[in-house]
Amino acid sequence: MTAVRTSRPSPSKRSQLLAAGLRHTVKPTLVAWSFVPSVIWPSRILDRAAEYLPPPGGTTIDRVRLASCGAEWVHGPGVDGDEDRAILYLHGGALVTCSLATHRRLVSYVSHAAGAPALNVDFRMMPAVTIEHMVADCLAGYRWLLDRGYSPERITLVGDSAGGFLAFLTAMAIRDEGLPLPAGIACMSPLLDLGVERKEASPYSDRCDVFTVRACRGLQRFTASVDERHEVVGERVSPIDADLTGLPPVLIQIGSREILRPECEEMVDRLAAAGVGAELQVWKGQVHVFQAAGCWVPEGRDAVRELGAFVRDAVTPHAVAG
Repeated sequence: MTAVRTSRPSPSKRSQLLAAGLRHTVKPTLVAWSFVPSVIWPSRILDRAAEYLPPPGGTTIDRVRLASCGAEWVHGPGVDGDEDRAILYLHGGALVTCSLATHRRLVSYVSHAAGAPALNVDFRMMPAVTIEHMVADCLAGYRWLLDRGYSPERITLVGDSAGGFLAFLTAMAIRDEGLPLPAGIACMSPLLDLGVERKEASPYSDRCDVFTVRACRGLQRFTASVDERHEVVGERVSPIDADLTGLPPVLIQIGSREILRPECEEMVDRLAAAGVGAELQVWKGQVHVFQAAGCWVPEGRDAVRELGAFVRDAVTPHAVAG
């Protein structure tokens, strides 16, 4: 299979303003966090504040209880209960922060664009649990969709940032447990490697508007400390270095100067080598998960629209034959 790369138009004035704002606020905040990564309580304040953000008009949300965590069943504007496809949504936040509330609007945008309801999983996070527990929660969400009657070839895994990391690990868990595979995987600015070597070598390490190598190193150290605390045995393998055979088609969207861009480029090559159809969309000048600003940044709206088209078109050969 050949990995397809596409480049998107030059950034709009609004996206340039967004990049400048993040460069002077979020980026230094993450650098400061990297000195004391065990201190995560400030992010909880952000999560609570997000509870007061209303979802886009026309969105309906129902609470769901999974085995070990909660979730929300989100119908974006114009999405009713009769659709035969669904989304399993896994939110970003470096595996330590963010919540259903912080991503509620983005999930609604994606649901609307795809014409499909989305199960937004409130998976447990570090340091309370390890990554294996998070994957188990995401897998429980997939089983919930299957139990609800959605055929696997009509379910797409969608994740942003660290949610993309979990989307790949969840798809691999589905494969390894012998469950029927989903139709596809769509990721926005996915984290694909917990290590820092690739980020140190990235030509965008000094140009990224959000992350620095130091911040990424802080996450690596924090993850290692959580694994040690929970007595995790063995070397942790990130999705980019894992066995990718048998996965469904993949779409990855990334900003052109993100520190994560080289990892995304390598990932689509590895997917192609494993026989997996993969497309990488590089959006010029866009920031990390710029799709979340789709209500203000035109490129965000366009990217979500294309992601929605991927979800609509992600049907396995088996489903087509049927």
